[in-house]
Amino acid sequence: MASLPRRRQLLRHRSPFSGWGLLRSLWSAPAIGRPVEAHEVRTERLLLRPYRPSDEVDWRLIEDDETVRRGLDWPLRTARQVRHHLIDRTAHTSLSQPGDLLVLAVELQGHVIGDVSLHLRTVALETRVAEIGWLQLSAAGGHGYATEAARAMLDIAFGELGACLVTAVVDRANLPSARLALRLGFRHAGATPRYATYVITASEHLSVRPVRAASEAPATGPETVENL
Repeated sequence: MASLPRRRQLLRHRSPFSGWGLLRSLWSAPAIGRPVEAHEVRTERLLLRPYRPSDEVDWRLIEDDETVRRGLDWPLRTARQVRHHLIDRTAHTSLSQPGDLLVLAVELQGHVIGDVSLHLRTVALETRVAEIGWLQLSAAGGHGYATEAARAMLDIAFGELGACLVTAVVDRANLPSARLALRLGFRHAGATPRYATYVITASEHLSVRPVRAASEAPATGPETVENL
C-alpha cells in the first residue's frame, strides 16, 4: 500500500500514535526486527547466490525444461518474458514483511541449475512461518543437488530468519518434489484436491542427516503423495 501524503508542518510536534501517525502505524505491515538479506552460501558442491542478469542463458534452459514447467504450472514463455522473469527473480533478495520472497540461484561449476526460495508468511517470533520452494533443471537430477541446496536454505530459515516452522506446498502430481520433501525431513500435514502441504520444525531439521547422490534418482512406486 502506498504511504499516505503528509503535511510535515502539521505533524512536526505530534505523537506518532495520534492523527496520521496512528493511521500509518495501523496500516503498516508488521516486520521482523532485522531483515534477512540474500548472500552467498557455499555447500559441499554448490554455490547459492542471488540471481544476476548474466544468468539469462542458464535461466532459458530452466524455463525450456518441460518437467520444470509442468511441476510449477508455468506457461511456455517467449524470450522476452523469460528475460523479464529472470529480472524479477533478481529483485527478491530480502525477508522482512509477510509476503516477502528471497530467491537464491543454485550454481554448479559456473552454471545455474535451479534455485531455492523462502516466502515469509508470518513474522511474530513465536509463530514465524516460512514456505520453502525449489526447482532444478531435469538434466541435473539424480545427484542430490536439490537436497543439498534445500537443506542450506532450511539452515537460513531456522537460523538467520528464526522460523519456528517451514512449510512446503507441492502439486500432488509432482511426486519428485514430494519425495524431496520427505528426504529433507518434512511431514505430510494435509492436502487439497490439487496440493499437498508438508511441514518441518527446527528440531526435525537438525535431526535429519544430509542425503546425497543416488537418493534423488527417480523411483517407481506410489501414484499419490499420500502413499509415499
